[in-house]
Amino acid sequence: MNSENFTRAPRRRPLAAALALAFALSAVPAWSNQRDTPHGRMHDTADLRARLSALAPNARLSAPLARFLEPPAGPPPVAVTNCDDSGPGSLREAYFNAVDGTIIDLTQLTCSTITLSGVLTNSPSAANVQLEGPGKYELTIDAGHNGRVLVHNGSEQLTVSGMTITNGSYSGIYGGGCIYSYGDVVVGEAIVSNCSMSSSGTAKAYGGAIYAHGDVLVAASLITDSTAHAASADSAGAGIWANSVQIIASTISGNTVSGDGSHYARGGGMFSLGDASIKYSTITDNEAESGGGVFLIGAATEVMEIVNSTISGNRAGGAGGGVFAKYRPFAVSNSTITQNRAGHQIGAGLYLTYATEIQSSIVANNTSQDGLYASDVGSGYAIAITGANNLIIASNLPLPADTITLQPMLGPLQNNGGYTMTHALLPGSPAIDHGNNLRGGPYDQRGPSGASYFGYERVVGPSADIGAFEFGAPDHIFVNGFEVSI
Repeated sequence: MNSENFTRAPRRRPLAAALALAFALSAVPAWSNQRDTPHGRMHDTADLRARLSALAPNARLSAPLARFLEPPAGPPPVAVTNCDDSGPGSLREAYFNAVDGTIIDLTQLTCSTITLSGVLTNSPSAANVQLEGPGKYELTIDAGHNGRVLVHNGSEQLTVSGMTITNGSYSGIYGGGCIYSYGDVVVGEAIVSNCSMSSSGTAKAYGGAIYAHGDVLVAASLITDSTAHAASADSAGAGIWANSVQIIASTISGNTVSGDGSHYARGGGMFSLGDASIKYSTITDNEAESGGGVFLIGAATEVMEIVNSTISGNRAGGAGGGVFAKYRPFAVSNSTITQNRAGHQIGAGLYLTYATEIQSSIVANNTSQDGLYASDVGSGYAIAITGANNLIIASNLPLPADTITLQPMLGPLQNNGGYTMTHALLPGSPAIDHGNNLRGGPYDQRGPSGASYFGYERVVGPSADIGAFEFGAPDHIFVNGFEVSI
């Protein structure tokens, strides 16, 4: 295995802390006009922007979120009027001719698929560009494996919302099988799927679906079924590769990083060089040599965290089937990490190399070496694990004194309401009423629901439950008559 040689690109600005904290705030606005969810349909891009705008006064805005919520003054929106690959009224023409601040409006299209003959590119002078579609199941941008889907040459931000980006392929240096950006990428209520990044010789392969020189923010979206493969070099981030990554209310699934076996192949679902925040999300069925679900490097002054989320069913040939966290402090709270597998004997759920805080979380039933060893939390270093109210069965590190080591009694990963899949606690689970809510969030992973402030409460009973799922929620009158799950 070669030596660690990652060089972090210059840090340009922090990513959307406000959005990542959204569900943790004490007052969360209604999630209405839903469409495209397991129980109904989610909201459109305008509704997403309105709901996030309502949250903005409660938290500090970063540049990417500010640009998404309040697009800068610029030219009038450019409407795409047909699904042609090129010519007047096409997406290709609109994107190629975009200037800084352009909003490209695809919401009025009556066709459902734009099939590309090659990659869509824009001018470097268009620092900030937004593509807004009618809905992720209403419009598909399909590259047909004839190259990437989108290259953003601007220095600020590419925003993609309300559409599916699919079947992008790229073979060369750097990465981005579907989306490549010299700045930040925001994906809101969208799908990015079936993308591939490959390299030959000693070229690295990063970002099977999305590669950003800056930061990536994913909200209410799905990043799925993508690959990154290097012939004789490092590969990383089949779903996402970026300076920093923020995930909220989203699913990252079915992504695979691979290589020649003698170089790093890391972060099947996502790879972050700097800060990383995963909230109200599910990372499942991803694969890599290390960090099957998530691989986090960590920058000098930043925090890596997983909150109210599920990491389940990911695989690593080496260490860290669920999560591999390096170099910087790491925190896990109110989350469920289970059924991940690794070849390395320790740390199939969480493999850690730095001090870690675990609060009110389930890390259980993760296994190493084809199920031969129970292997939930592990490290090759003598690091400290702090926190309380956890259920962790197998660890080679000392755990907090109140840690429960019993079977958590979890249901399968499935739709239990909300916008992402979860493992429900079964009746009689030792996790029920034995957790804490030190993060102060009002909801469990499933979040708010319906046209009200009600939702899947974080605390039902005398105490919060351990893990991402709260048994008995929602716990209010007439919920079935008045609410629709997001």
